Amino acid sequence: MSDTFAEELRQSLPAEMERLNVPGCAVALIRDFAPTEIICFGTADRAGGEAVTADTRFSLQSVSKSIAAWAVMTLVEQGRLDLDRPIGDYHRRWTLPPSEHFDLSLVTPRRLLSHHAGVTVAGFRGVELDQTQYTLLDAMQGRLPPPNAEQTAHYEYWDLPRDDDIITVTHPPGQGWNYSNAGFGLLELGVEDITGTSFADYVAQAVFAPLGMDSACFARHEGLPYARPHNRQGQPIQDYRWLCGAAGGVYASIADLARFACAGMAIPGRGKGGGALSPASVETMHSDHGHAFDIDDRQFRAGLGHVILDLGGLLNVHHSGGSIGWRSIYSIFPETGTGICMLMNAEGANELWQPVVFRWNQQQSQG
Repeated sequence: MSDTFAEELRQSLPAEMERLNVPGCAVALIRDFAPTEIICFGTADRAGGEAVTADTRFSLQSVSKSIAAWAVMTLVEQGRLDLDRPIGDYHRRWTLPPSEHFDLSLVTPRRLLSHHAGVTVAGFRGVELDQTQYTLLDAMQGRLPPPNAEQTAHYEYWDLPRDDDIITVTHPPGQGWNYSNAGFGLLELGVEDITGTSFADYVAQAVFAPLGMDSACFARHEGLPYARPHNRQGQPIQDYRWLCGAAGGVYASIADLARFACAGMAIPGRGKGGGALSPASVETMHSDHGHAFDIDDRQFRAGLGHVILDLGGLLNVHHSGGSIGWRSIYSIFPETGTGICMLMNAEGANELWQPVVFRWNQQQSQG
C-alpha cells in the first residue's frame, strides 16, 4: 500500500505545492514499524535553490510538544517529577501570579501536558534571531519586543491573539481543554530547575541521543542543511528564535521525525519507547486524558503532549505544528506500525498536508 501511496504523492504533490506556494516538502511513510519511503520535493530555500533532502532540517513547531512530553516522562521514570504534584513545587525561578479565582495547586504536569491546566492560551511568539537578549522568563513575564510587521500581519490573517501577556491561570484547572503554549513554558522551566541544565541539553541527552535523532536541535547552526521559511506567497522570510523550546523550538530532518514517530510504536520484540522510555510511559502519554476538540463527527482526545483519535477501532496518535513560514505533522497507528510524517517550509501548506494525512489515515483504518 505504501508504494502505491508514495507513487500517488510523487504524481500529485508537485502541482499542489506550486498551487499553494509551498517551495519544499519532505514526507516519510511508515509501515511494519519502520520508515519504508522518504520522499523529498522542491527546494529548502526558494532564493538559493537548494533541494530538500532527507537530512534537511525544518522547524517542527508544535510537534515539539510531543518531544517535550517524552523529556518530562524520563523525569517521571527517574522519580524526580510527579505528574500530579503542583508544577510550582519544581520551580525555583518563577512563580505563577496569585489567583483569586483558581487553585494553583491544581496546575500539575499532567494537566499542562494535556492542556487541561487552565493556563493562558497564547504565549511565546518568536523573536528575531539577532534579539539574543530575550529569554523564556522574559516571555513568561510579558517582556517582549513589539511584534514586527510580518508577525502583525500573521496574527491578523489567522485571527490570532497577541501572545505577549504575562502568563496566568485563566480557566479552571482540570475543567476543560485550553491549548496553551505557555503551559509548556512552565514544563520547560520545571525540567531545567530539576536537572540543573538547559532544556535543550537535557532533551538532547534524554531523548534525541537514545532515539538516534542526530539532526535534532533547538537552534540553527551555520554550515548545516536547514530549510528557510516562506510566506503564503511562497516568498522567503526570516526565521525566528522560539523562546520556549518545549512549545515549538525543535528543528529536525524528516528522517529524524520518522525515528521519533517509530519510537512510539509497539515494535515486535521491543515494545514502545525506543530506548528512551519504558512502554508503560509511552502508554501513559497515549492514553485518554479528556476531551480536546471536535472536527465534523470526529472527537479528538487529549493525550500527554499528543492528540489521540479512534479511527475504525484503531488508536491514532498525532500532533501538528505551524507558525510563520512552517508546517509539520506526524500521525501514527502505534499498534499496527503505520504512520506518516510531513515537513513543509511555507505558511500555506495546511491545504497540502491535511488531505494527504486524511487519505493515509483512512487507508490504514480501513485495512
